Amino acid sequence: MKVFNSGSCRVLISMGDGRNKIDPIHSLFYNFVGVNFLGKLHNSKQHIQFIKYILGDISIPSYILPGFLTSYNYASCGHICESIELIPEKLDSIKSQFFSCDWYIFEICSLKLYRQDGYDVQFEHTNNYICSIQNGEELYIDLKETRDKIPNDKNILFQVHFRPNIIYQDDTKKLENREIIYHTVKRFCDNNENTFIYDPSVLLQTNHSLFDGDVHFTDDGYIENFHRIYENYLSK
Repeated sequence: MKVFNSGSCRVLISMGDGRNKIDPIHSLFYNFVGVNFLGKLHNSKQHIQFIKYILGDISIPSYILPGFLTSYNYASCGHICESIELIPEKLDSIKSQFFSCDWYIFEICSLKLYRQDGYDVQFEHTNNYICSIQNGEELYIDLKETRDKIPNDKNILFQVHFRPNIIYQDDTKKLENREIIYHTVKRFCDNNENTFIYDPSVLLQTNHSLFDGDVHFTDDGYIENFHRIYENYLSK
């Protein structure tokens, strides 16, 4: 089973090497090293730009790429980043397998958009950007564009961010933007076939030791997150 993954470490490390069950064509096996790893992404605009870039529908200027994809940014990778010379090979590999995937997983964990000269970038990779915040309807439109780029008979799973109000069963801990993401994604999935939502908060609610109390899984958390996704979605 081939699976395309696009998201932060919460998705890319979780899917990792496939744990002997899947063939991930884009993931993060160990830190920033992986023959199929190009970058961590967080919002809907970044995912759309990433798909277009992989498929060759757009070109991205060389000065933008280090602000968009981790593999181009040695300042983010440090000495553990794989050689930039491998990127064309990675791109060709991912492109050649993109439409043969059985599942496509996208993590939507932010409404904040970072733009530089008309391209989407990431705040952790560059200081040269203009920031804006999506509303729910704008996100919904992006979800539709993402769905339209993938054959209708293929499955999409949208993973949302950790929701403290669910993890701790305490409504006073709600984070407005994360709730907008959750309810918008859920509404979209309810209205579209072969499109599913996954909230890792339900997993963390049962065992707080699976995350650091903030925004990252622990090592056991990545493993358990993979199994939860595999057992409840991919294997079905």
